[in-house]
Amino acid sequence: MKRKIRFTLGKKIVVMILAMSVILSATALFVSYRTYQGRVMSFYKEIGSSVVRTLASQLDPDKLDYYYETLEMDDAYYETQKFIADLVESSGNVEYLYVVRPHGVGVTFLFDSDMEMGENGDYTSGGYCALGTYVELLGGFAENLDRLLAGQEVEPIVQQDPSYGWLMTAMVPVLHDDGTMAGYVMADISMNEVMQEQRNFLLYTGGLLAALTLVFVVVYLILIRRNFIRPIQQLTDAAQGYEGGESRKAFSAVKIKSHDELRTLSDAFRMMLVEIDLNNMEQKELAVREQRLDSELELANELSLSMLPKELPRREGGYPFAIRGRLHQGREFSCCFYDYFLLGPDRLCLMVGEVPGGELSRALYTVMAQATIKSQLRTGQSLKEAMTSANRQLYEMSDRMSFPVLVGVLDGTTGTFSCISAGQRPPLLMRGQDRYEWMKDLSYAPLGESENVVYQELQLELRQGDRMFFHTDGLDDIQDGEGRPFGQEQLRLTLNEPGSRQAELEEQLRYVTDAAGAYADRVGQISGYAVLALEYRRRDRAQAHCVLSAGAEGGGELMEFLRGQMEANHITGRRQARLMVVADELFALCRAQSEPDSRFLAECAVPPGEGLVILRLKGSMGGRHPLDHTEGEAAEHAAEFIRRTCEQVLFEHGSDMDTVTVVKRIAGKQEAEEGECSG
Repeated sequence: MKRKIRFTLGKKIVVMILAMSVILSATALFVSYRTYQGRVMSFYKEIGSSVVRTLASQLDPDKLDYYYETLEMDDAYYETQKFIADLVESSGNVEYLYVVRPHGVGVTFLFDSDMEMGENGDYTSGGYCALGTYVELLGGFAENLDRLLAGQEVEPIVQQDPSYGWLMTAMVPVLHDDGTMAGYVMADISMNEVMQEQRNFLLYTGGLLAALTLVFVVVYLILIRRNFIRPIQQLTDAAQGYEGGESRKAFSAVKIKSHDELRTLSDAFRMMLVEIDLNNMEQKELAVREQRLDSELELANELSLSMLPKELPRREGGYPFAIRGRLHQGREFSCCFYDYFLLGPDRLCLMVGEVPGGELSRALYTVMAQATIKSQLRTGQSLKEAMTSANRQLYEMSDRMSFPVLVGVLDGTTGTFSCISAGQRPPLLMRGQDRYEWMKDLSYAPLGESENVVYQELQLELRQGDRMFFHTDGLDDIQDGEGRPFGQEQLRLTLNEPGSRQAELEEQLRYVTDAAGAYADRVGQISGYAVLALEYRRRDRAQAHCVLSAGAEGGGELMEFLRGQMEANHITGRRQARLMVVADELFALCRAQSEPDSRFLAECAVPPGEGLVILRLKGSMGGRHPLDHTEGEAAEHAAEFIRRTCEQVLFEHGSDMDTVTVVKRIAGKQEAEEGECSG
């Protein structure tokens, strides 16, 4: 269907050419007029300047002061007046030549070429501008009054006088030896004829440029229409007449004889029709292929979700560990996963892996590999034997694919953790509430890559509060604007930030993924990755810890924690009560040095057979010893009570955490009665 064109290309070109012609003509007229005007004005300025400087060279500044003050004429005055008249007559272009003395808001005339001698033989009684005549300055003279009064040079002034028409006034000061002004010599040159000539120049030149512009526009538009507009109209009509390939003959009727871009455009239109037919065929094939890929991608996503772990069965008392995972899918599907399941009541197995590529075949291979490892572990084999068997079985399935994976087994009863890394990055370990550090990298070949691989286990003993962080390559490969990978050092720094290290596992994983997204140079470059966090929570009689808030509720949490630890070590009665009082007073002093929203880590150690209890509080206290920086009498008594009843009190200032340690004896000689704590 043809669309009505309201403002055609031909009309646009006409408007553009007319606008360009008018601008060029106006510019040429302006430049030529300014050049002509500048030369004419320069000529007349030179004449006036020559006359006034000639007269000024003949004047005595002291005589001018005498005539101004006395208004009396002498022989020298008449000689000067005659010289002025002769100078005007000889110059030819100067209408008036006069000498004035500026003061107030006007000037007093001292000499004037237009003065006539009176009946008594002097110039005082004759002429309009006789000696002593005062005239107020107007126009350009008034604008330059300050310069005239100061005796400074003033450029020639051109203005229209109501009585004499257009005049150019050139002037030069007559100065004393000390630079003071005695008067000004001024010459008026008639500019009436000059102004008329300038108007005639504008009319003649403007008319000539307008005529030339009109001829140029007409000729140029004829050529444009014949060689440019008409061929484009033919191509436009042919394109509008083409409806789904039914009016293809319209392009064959277009005949462009010029050997330029329009000829090339016409040929390109014809080739475009052929390419449209080919493209339609390709689009149909592509649509079928995309439909098949969408089905495969949907199936791959379903497989990816099926690889995620099921929630562990609920049981009374919970598990001696906590585990959380998180899967981040990037702009494209990736075969990364995490999994965990029970091999016994307190025996946990975890897996983290990623198969490069996002095809359906790799997703199926990932599911089979994951199921193979599970089946081998559930036969009762050791981790080393299960991984070796799974490697051999996967190699027999396919020698073109491999399965990078890290598999670990945690014995919740003993805290023993064993793991084997088959082509995966090493995990990070945090002891208690200390700091995350990279574990030793003992990575072997991915499963299924080589038949003859003997895997070895990496073992370590976990204690209460220890955490491990696992991840796939996709997290490490995130880069910032300078190309530095996230996993090189930024991952460890992120995990060691207080907001991450002290958070629950689910919140910690979200913290890491947010930090990785902010670190990336472009969000679209992030590929898929999996992260997994593990925390060992079984309490040890010899040493245990808990995390406390700095608010009032933190004191209750500390008392409940210590009571359980004391009962586990059979410390009861008076010994337990005294320790609880010390802990409560110490925590109150530490809270006074911290921020309200900060957190503390409390550790309680009871070394077997030593009769001692070691209580340690870690938190941000601004580097101040809580027992030395007390406020108020009650706080001072509390600090004195702690020092008197404890064997040892230590304070350590760290870069991001301060530590207070107290050691109290609970066995041995009979403890003396202590005074009550005033805190």
